[in-house]
Amino acid sequence: MKRLLLVSVFALTACQTAGTPDQVTGSPGPAVADRDQPCAAAEFEHLVGSSGDGISASLFPPGTRILKPGMVMTMDYRGDRLNVVIDGEGNVDRVYCG
Repeated sequence: MKRLLLVSVFALTACQTAGTPDQVTGSPGPAVADRDQPCAAAEFEHLVGSSGDGISASLFPPGTRILKPGMVMTMDYRGDRLNVVIDGEGNVDRVYCG
């Protein structure tokens, strides 16, 4: 039984492709985020101070949270998640990873 398990693990390992999916397919893939801000918050810093009325989730990477006053949010930390905070006046107050 242990041999069968060991052989199947090696067989599955042999099926893997080399490199990342983007390297294999040649597609450009998403922009590379830096280590300090894996969600690429720096790309959206220009929104701070602007009106939050026209902001929709489709403008941001998948999984982005747009947080408005009084909204309930989870306190879990995800370094790859972008958070856009709208203040009480309807302006973008902060853009950060977490």
